[in-house]
Amino acid sequence: MILWYLLFGIGFGVILQRSHICFVSAMSDPQITGSTEIFRSILIGILTSSLGITIMKYLSNGALDLLGVSTISIPLMFGAFLFGIGMMLAGTCASGMFIRLAEGCMVHLFTIPSVIIGYLIGTKHYTTLWSNFIVDAPVIFLPHEIGWSAGIVSNILIILLLYLAARKYESSTAISYQSNYLYGAICLGILNVLHFFVLKSTWSITGAFFWFGELSTVKVDSLMAALGPNLRNFGLFLGAFLSVLVCKKFHIQKIRSYKQILKSVIGGLLMGYGACIAGGCNISAFFISAASLSLSAWIFLIFLFMGSFVGIKILYKLL
Repeated sequence: MILWYLLFGIGFGVILQRSHICFVSAMSDPQITGSTEIFRSILIGILTSSLGITIMKYLSNGALDLLGVSTISIPLMFGAFLFGIGMMLAGTCASGMFIRLAEGCMVHLFTIPSVIIGYLIGTKHYTTLWSNFIVDAPVIFLPHEIGWSAGIVSNILIILLLYLAARKYESSTAISYQSNYLYGAICLGILNVLHFFVLKSTWSITGAFFWFGELSTVKVDSLMAALGPNLRNFGLFLGAFLSVLVCKKFHIQKIRSYKQILKSVIGGLLMGYGACIAGGCNISAFFISAASLSLSAWIFLIFLFMGSFVGIKILYKLL
């Protein structure tokens, strides 16, 4: 099972690096350049993934229904907002920081530990502060609320409406360029389905950081839960690094200034803290959750966009 975690991490890393899918660009491009190409590709990836995951959930007789489904709560919204700001300041997302580091972007040597520290800070007072807002918060798995047929159709409609709205917005503001975004997103969706099938769990990035605060108390029966996700994150870096070496495109990108380090550290702290209280990041709380028919994913997306908007404004002030 440990080997599967590593192999899936490598697979995700190769796909993200080769396709250049970037969740930061997916949020920022519509606001800066008017392009929605990456965002639309990610939506197709979610649609691809949701088809396979829906079949497995339906056939599980309820055993897998709530995998990837989160509560709709104030911590989810505020966490997504903070994560969006942090993404823009750091110039990367939870998955992207491993990919960019593998490509030689040295500033993310500061981003990754900052995200981990931010996440651990969130865990310190999560029970006393944020959990109070989650106790009575709704957990909306669409098939449970409106039936399987209506739930599946509703999720597909949300994806299609967002796709069409993004395409219409782009048609009047930017030119679409040929890229590997779409193929990469589809491959990402397919590999996510295989991950769901083999490991009976969902792909996450920041969830693995919880165990950094539990190293002194982790039990033997929890070793898989602690080691597997972190090994998958290492595989993410390793897959991207191998991809770069094969393409002979690796080159060291030196840190330009202390200001760049400061933005990465502050952005990383906000990303880590936001992911902790929201219960996930751009991967688990959005991509995976949306593919799992959870309404929380689309709420997360709204506040992620809002945070990204604020983050871009802050960047303009700093430049």
